[in-house]
Amino acid sequence: MPTPRKADEQGQASLFLLVGLSVALLAIVLLYMRLGNANDLRDRAQNAADAAALAAAGQAADNAAQKLAEHKLPYGNLYNPVAGRTRAEEYAKSNGAVLADIRASDNDIGTTGDIVRVEVRSAQCQRELEEDGGRHWNDSLCDGTEGEKDIPVHIGNADAIAKVDLPDCAYIFSPDPDDLSIIGVRCGGQTIQGFAHARRLIDVHLTGKEGKYLYEPSSWNQ
Repeated sequence: MPTPRKADEQGQASLFLLVGLSVALLAIVLLYMRLGNANDLRDRAQNAADAAALAAAGQAADNAAQKLAEHKLPYGNLYNPVAGRTRAEEYAKSNGAVLADIRASDNDIGTTGDIVRVEVRSAQCQRELEEDGGRHWNDSLCDGTEGEKDIPVHIGNADAIAKVDLPDCAYIFSPDPDDLSIIGVRCGGQTIQGFAHARRLIDVHLTGKEGKYLYEPSSWNQ
């Protein structure tokens, strides 16, 4: 007949089991936290990309509104590459990311630049845990050495495309049949009253497709 296990041995076995379960549970919790952090990096990067693209395209929309306010139709060279990049960098930074690339395009032989695509990377990253424990599990700040070691690094990367939608506009000519001067611009049935009014009629939104032609401005300094 088997000898009954002593009470202290049973207690030790239960303690070891409890410790083992606790360690396993902690490992699972840490794993889910790291996976959640990786997903959060991607989400934040996408938010930053969306904001940067809308800001850059908004610069083109502002130029279009300025033309309308000056009684000009919003055609040609709407996007300023220098100003657009500056805006995209500012909005990417304010959303915890760094602008990696930006380009404009359009469906008008590359002369308008009303569609802007940006790529960003998160200012934070997550390196795989090192065997020597030299990097804490929740250390997510990029230190500039992410590519120096052969250790996988998760960095939030994202891209976004924003498009400027202009209303149908036409010149308003002088009512004097002998005077062919332009006295205003009408868009969508409304006579433009100034920059603010024109800007309200111009929509900037995210889209999923770039234009057919790469934007090649003829006058903006790049």
